[in-house]
Amino acid sequence: MSTKINVRSPFYLNLTEPVAPTPLFSCDRANIRNLTIDQQGQVNTPSLDVGTVLSITSSDSDFSNDKFATETSATDRTLVVRIAIPAGYSNSADGFLDCTKTVTQPALVTSGATPSCSGGPTTNSSISAKTIAVDGDSEAINLSSFFTAGATAITGFSVYVANPALVNATVSGTTLTISSNAIGGSTNVIVSASDSASNTCTASQSIAVTVSSPGQAFACSQAAFSGGGITQAGVITKPNSVAAVGDIKASSGGSAITSHSANGTGSTRTVTLFFDLTAPAGYSNAGSTVECSTSFQQPAANPVFDCAVAGLSGQNISQKGIIDAGSISLGTISSFSPLNFATVNSNTVRTVTFTIDVPSGYSNSGTITCPVSLTQPPKASTCGAVNYKVSGPKNSAGDFCGGSFKASQSITSTASSITTALGKSVCKSNAPFAGGNFFYVVSVNTVTVGPGTGKFYLWKIDDAGIIQDVAIHNCPTASNSGDGKGKGGSL
Repeated sequence: MSTKINVRSPFYLNLTEPVAPTPLFSCDRANIRNLTIDQQGQVNTPSLDVGTVLSITSSDSDFSNDKFATETSATDRTLVVRIAIPAGYSNSADGFLDCTKTVTQPALVTSGATPSCSGGPTTNSSISAKTIAVDGDSEAINLSSFFTAGATAITGFSVYVANPALVNATVSGTTLTISSNAIGGSTNVIVSASDSASNTCTASQSIAVTVSSPGQAFACSQAAFSGGGITQAGVITKPNSVAAVGDIKASSGGSAITSHSANGTGSTRTVTLFFDLTAPAGYSNAGSTVECSTSFQQPAANPVFDCAVAGLSGQNISQKGIIDAGSISLGTISSFSPLNFATVNSNTVRTVTFTIDVPSGYSNSGTITCPVSLTQPPKASTCGAVNYKVSGPKNSAGDFCGGSFKASQSITSTASSITTALGKSVCKSNAPFAGGNFFYVVSVNTVTVGPGTGKFYLWKIDDAGIIQDVAIHNCPTASNSGDGKGKGGSL
């Protein structure tokens, strides 16, 4: 955008077009959605608003070969979703961001008084490991040979690729096709079968896939370093790579280090570090150590660690008053207070104070506290059985005086009368009416309102279907229209 300013001589202006600040990429901005674990322990690939999923890992002891063991009761799992940071963000140079999410894995109980599932597809032997070459080589697998339907035919297959940088996998009918990308390595492809019957079990197979680069040795040009860094105090974060990253060295062939010297020069400096990489499967030198270097910018002075640097995101409160601690960009959330809240009947602003452990590399140490304002939604309410009619939405009562508006949509409410409806719930088709905090004409029967129609009632309804205001309004007639807004007020 440009701005034209006229200035009379002899005055002169020397102006620079303002530049919008570059935003910080955070877990909240990525907005991880639809991340689930099925009854077989298989993780799915979630959806993101921005960014690309690089990997999904877990420190849980029974997370192996990119999936969890089955459980006999619903179990919370902690997953770390590593996301590639796209260009255009202030932290794009970091390469990736790790976002922690807690997901509940459903139970797999197939017998007893209360099984969680029964019947359904089963596996038929195991799918052997596959090796394909780089640059688009593919392998087709007939899944009907490895899954057997239960009482109901198999209706679909879902596929999870642990490392999408190496391979792509798609299913057409009963054929799974695994195709390679441009780099070698090894990963797992997990496929699950399901049917359309109610409460039946799923079945899954894990396939070890190696992408080979025939006759080619793994070299630094295939390392694909991203992220990592070094703090002013010299704390090193290893970069991400297609190969396993091992020892860190300050010089080529030197001894392994765990940290670097602090930067006391007064200005940012470039630090080149050397990393021992283990050549992945698929290369002629698989398993051998290859030393590769990459450079980082080490900041000059220890910054102050505060709430803005911590980057809290994704915190929320459930209808039951349970607090979700969300995620944090830097530091560790050690506690929060209060631990929960009582249920409420309308949207209620709450303040939750998070205590955060300050990481190394900052001028302050110990902990800091960060208050976060959150809105607790009202508890789920019944839809009620009293029938009413409502109009379309308007921003204000006066907006209904600009023409004729009909209240004809059918709703139900827990309000026994229009005038005593404050705080009561509204539903449409047995679901909370998402009112958007707008005003609606409300009547027992279908009515048309506008100038000259007399007094009418209004409800202001929020997105949870809770009535926030009850008002009565009267539009002026053509002969005494005045300002056109009419008279009205809350009851």
